[in-house]
Amino acid sequence: MKTLPSLNLVLAAALSVPVSARAVAVSTQGAAAPSVPGAGPDIVFPQPPDKPRIRFVRSIQTANDLKPKTEKKAGGFFAKIVAFFSGGERIVEMFNNPYGIWRRADKIYVSDTGAQHLVVVDLKAASFSYLGDKGEESLKSPVGVAVDEADNVYVSDTGDGSIKAYAPDGRMMWKSEGAGGAAGRLNRPAGITITPAGELLVADSSNRRIVALAKDGRFLKEMCLHANKEYFALPNPNNVWSLKNGEFLVSDPLAARVHIFSSTGAAVGGFGEPGDSAGYMSRPRGVAVDSDGNIHVVDAMFNRVQVFNRKGDVLVWYGGPGSQPGNMALPAGIFIDENDLIYLANSKLRRIDIFQYITYPEDKITVPKKGKK
Repeated sequence: MKTLPSLNLVLAAALSVPVSARAVAVSTQGAAAPSVPGAGPDIVFPQPPDKPRIRFVRSIQTANDLKPKTEKKAGGFFAKIVAFFSGGERIVEMFNNPYGIWRRADKIYVSDTGAQHLVVVDLKAASFSYLGDKGEESLKSPVGVAVDEADNVYVSDTGDGSIKAYAPDGRMMWKSEGAGGAAGRLNRPAGITITPAGELLVADSSNRRIVALAKDGRFLKEMCLHANKEYFALPNPNNVWSLKNGEFLVSDPLAARVHIFSSTGAAVGGFGEPGDSAGYMSRPRGVAVDSDGNIHVVDAMFNRVQVFNRKGDVLVWYGGPGSQPGNMALPAGIFIDENDLIYLANSKLRRIDIFQYITYPEDKITVPKKGKK
């Protein structure tokens, strides 16, 4: 096991030139670098003079973070006047313990395990609302969230071992059978995603398997069953991400590994092992893939996201411990949209952080057409 000496690690000059997890260069010049590389108006990873690959965009923590900058300034002025006469400024925080996250159109859906509901952030309307916070439709301990093209919302609830489905108007459409180990039941369901075929894939954590459900809640099949001697076993599947070709990725914090499975659940590949230096994992949580096929793995223990290729070579990392912009504290869920915007549930800091994965035309490998040199 290797030890991470400082956050001065130089993991890669560029994503196009991968660095082996066993051959990480360590800078020994000068004092320790700040926990956020490039701290200042433009926070990027890695630091200059290397080409930036990840850029910090913004954080969302309070209702004020949804307002345009001009409105923030005006609001800030009047807020000070109101605060002067009322004895203080009221700040509305949106999250208690955000965990799962999904972006769909103009909305960000965040499962809040601490507040026991789902937070729906409407970026266009600059507002937010709650889902699953009332009556029989309420959530006990929401973890994973996924949203389909019809804006139906699917939430895994470890509190009662169920999957709950909500219509766009907030009405609960169905709830799975509840806790258990039988075919149609779940035991501490965690991550959830939607396959290209329209099926729901659920990380059935305590049952050590992946379960496929139809969008109406019907049990379809179980896959990736745990076996003690199987190299691709899942002692504690936590998060799941579906690829366009039907393959899916599963993070397992107990095995400190990310597995790659085919659409039928056959083992295709994977990488990761316990350790405390770059390229190793300690408590992998969320997993997602960008447009270049790079795999972003959230590590809650190291408070960072490491980016790997399918072979398991670590390419770059972003984040780092702390509470400043770009920092992380017990990060959990991650989602990457079609524009390579990265949405991260920063649990302990009670906020959502947004990063941008940066691509460069010169990194693209073009295949010449037949008949042309």
